[in-house]
Amino acid sequence: MPFFSLRSALVPLLALGASLAGCSGDPAPAPTPTPYAPPPDSAVVEEGPVRIRREIFLVRGVTPPPNPVSGNATPEELNMVRVVRYRVDADPPRPARAVAVLMPGFLGGAGSYDPMARAIVRRSTGEDAFEAWAIDRRSNLLEDHHGLDVAEARKDPEIARRYYFEDEAAEGKAFEGFLAGAQIDFASEWGIVTTIGDLRRVVEEVDEGERKARVFLVGHSLGASIAEEYAAWDFDGKPGYGELAGLLLVDGVSRREGEAAPPITEDEYQKGLPMGPGGFNPPGLEAIRKGAPYIALPILGLNVYAVAAIAGMRAMWSPEAIVEDYHRDNAFRTLLSLTSIPKMTNRAAMGFAMDEASNGVSFAAVSCGESKGGALAEYDSLFGGKLVHPSDPGATYDWTEHDGVSPAELTSLDDISRSWFEGPGLDFAEWYFPARLSLDAQAASTLVLKPGDWAHDTHGMRAMHGAAMDLPIMGAVAGLVGDLAALDSLRALVASTPIGPGRPLAGKPRTDTDAFAVIDITSFTHIDPLSGTDSPGSDVTKWYDSVVAWMSKNSPPGGVVLTPTAP
Repeated sequence: MPFFSLRSALVPLLALGASLAGCSGDPAPAPTPTPYAPPPDSAVVEEGPVRIRREIFLVRGVTPPPNPVSGNATPEELNMVRVVRYRVDADPPRPARAVAVLMPGFLGGAGSYDPMARAIVRRSTGEDAFEAWAIDRRSNLLEDHHGLDVAEARKDPEIARRYYFEDEAAEGKAFEGFLAGAQIDFASEWGIVTTIGDLRRVVEEVDEGERKARVFLVGHSLGASIAEEYAAWDFDGKPGYGELAGLLLVDGVSRREGEAAPPITEDEYQKGLPMGPGGFNPPGLEAIRKGAPYIALPILGLNVYAVAAIAGMRAMWSPEAIVEDYHRDNAFRTLLSLTSIPKMTNRAAMGFAMDEASNGVSFAAVSCGESKGGALAEYDSLFGGKLVHPSDPGATYDWTEHDGVSPAELTSLDDISRSWFEGPGLDFAEWYFPARLSLDAQAASTLVLKPGDWAHDTHGMRAMHGAAMDLPIMGAVAGLVGDLAALDSLRALVASTPIGPGRPLAGKPRTDTDAFAVIDITSFTHIDPLSGTDSPGSDVTKWYDSVVAWMSKNSPPGGVVLTPTAP
């Protein structure tokens, strides 16, 4: 008998013997679970024509003063800034023609830049490699991501749900609860001086002689104001712009550039402001130092960040499943103004939570498709405006992807979902956003502070050199800013300062679009420029193309090998 026939005859007999053995003796031991390992700090996150590696490293930041009310100082382990580096996967790393340093906006973490960062690296060629370094401000180090990391490693979002909301330990560790302001009152000093000091340490990871040629500072939303202020900052007589190749402002600008005095009074700074980003009412410095060091979403609170990450995991790993989750549904009652929650697939749940047509937090919304399977009704958004929510209690809702609707929308649910949880300690949001940072960013927003201004003399804000910024500037206006004229005050501030010597476009006046470019992406939501899906021929792809083309135009051929040092 040929060997394959003999083997075919023996297989059923061997299986029967194994079955009988299992019935006659002790039960077989349960399989040993795979030892837990957190998501790696360095991993290939995308295959394709350009293989993309994501690496996470820490940079030692500055040491802020202690809270003057309590005397509590920032613990040394929190005097760090986390950087999420995206690069072409090569060993050793390829020399980078340009590196985009990405500063998140209000309530934003490094994960908010994940699709854009990949898109920048994806445009690397045989001649030129591009890198993107997304900043996770020091406050992100306060977040307990253990439950999310275990859930990611085990591909089981319910581990995270039980960890954060049901007091169940994950891999031997229990959640100790979200932090109250009094527990981290030292964060009262994490304002613009600290943030720009931390960012300076990141920029210094690039060789000094290469920074002016290779480092492009990108800011989104409030991060755009921070980026402007960094470029105008005085570092012991050296202006920040002198070591930057370009400044890119994405749907954010202070609109106060060049004003003779800070736009808020010192009394408002101390006592509180009438209105802040996204319609929030940030506390003044006195309240911040007395126990209100961070800003959380009104009504939704801190729980919503874990809820969103868990929803993103479900949408990625079990998109068609229908789950019951009290904590998600409770958030939906607020976010979507619902009294009862109809059945919906995990894909639909994430879609309703993120899409601009239904998401009540408009500054966190994307255009990611539309629901199907049931009726919708109009409702008044939590923060103003008319939106829609599911209204048929007997229906089961599902979701049509961004590229399955007409006209096609911009952000894939996979891309926005992934940005909420993927990577060790990473997510889209900043759970404990420093209230001092939004307060200070307004005080320094003229970019021409001078001795005698209270913000300069009393609080050490040194955004002084705005009128002399000789670097190329590009501003992209999306759905939140909405008006191309919002960049007019910045344009006027630098109008008499052409592109400076030592730059590829030296001498070009600000009337030249190469020197001051304004990109109209007002059809995008506020988040789409960061989260949009890179699809051939799409408006998102054209946007990413314009960013990399601008960096190429303003950096010389060649490159620098970037080798961050351990703190």
